[in-house]
Amino acid sequence: MALTREQALAQFQRAKLRKRECIDKLEKTMKAAYEKQTGKTANYFFAL
Repeated sequence: MALTREQALAQFQRAKLRKRECIDKLEKTMKAAYEKQTGKTANYFFAL
């Protein structure tokens, strides 16, 4: 079954949103772990 352009774009947007949600969750947990270990607040976060 071939995807239409609209279906492909909708699927891409859902994946992009899910990735953003996962990155936000990861950032939150990693910053909390960093602060717990070092006592300092993380200034930035980088993920691909």
